[in-house]
Amino acid sequence: MVSTFFYFGLSNMFSPLKNSITILVHGFNKNSRDMAFLEKGLGESGFATISVDLPARFGTMDACVKALHLQVRNEIGEYQTVNFVAHSMGGLITRFYINHVQLAGVGKCVFIATPHNGSRLAGLAGRVPFYSRIFQTLNPILPGSGFEPPPLPEGTRLGLIAGNNDRSLLGRMFLSEQNDGRIEVSSVESKDADEFIVLPYGHKDIHHQQETLALVSNFLQKGTFVNS
Repeated sequence: MVSTFFYFGLSNMFSPLKNSITILVHGFNKNSRDMAFLEKGLGESGFATISVDLPARFGTMDACVKALHLQVRNEIGEYQTVNFVAHSMGGLITRFYINHVQLAGVGKCVFIATPHNGSRLAGLAGRVPFYSRIFQTLNPILPGSGFEPPPLPEGTRLGLIAGNNDRSLLGRMFLSEQNDGRIEVSSVESKDADEFIVLPYGHKDIHHQQETLALVSNFLQKGTFVNS
C-alpha cells in the first residue's frame, strides 16, 4: 500500500516545495513503516511525500523496481521535480529505478547508509547455503558480484549520510573499519556524491533521528547539508 502524506499549511501555499514530490524508499527486510519518521517530519515541513512498499526481502531487484514504478507513476506526473530519500538498499533500488525508466525531473537524492561498494556482512551471510537464492535483493552487494550502481541523471544533487556506531556486536566482530553495525562508512561513499556526512548512529536507527531529518530537509530544500 502507498502511504501519502500531504501538508498544506497557509505559510507553505506559495512555497517552491509545492512543485516537487519526495519519494521515500525503505531498505532490505523492511516496509514503508520504517520510513514513517522521515515521512512525518518532511510532511510537517511542507513536503509532499510518497512512501512505498517493496518486496525487498525475497524479491529480486527487478521486482523492487517494478513495484516502485507501479506505486508512484500516477503521482509524480503532477510535479516538476521528483526527489528521493532512501535508506540502505533503498538507495540502490532508487538508482536502478531512475535508470530503468529514464525518469526525468529528478532533483535531489539523499541516500542513508546505502552500501554503494558492497556489504561485507552480506558476503558472510551469502556463504550460507541457499541464502542468496532466498534473499535475492542482496545479490548485487555481495563481494565479487561485479555490481556498479547505475549513475543518476546529470544535474541531480546527491547527498550521502553514513553511520558510525561501533556498539553493534556484528560490527565489532566482522567489520574492521568504521561502520554503523551493518555497513562500513567506506561502502556508503560514491564518486557521484555532491556531499557526504557521517553521523554517530547505527544502521537500524540512523533514519529515525532528528539530526538526520534536519539534514535531509535542508538538502532537499537547498541542495546542501550545511545549514547556512
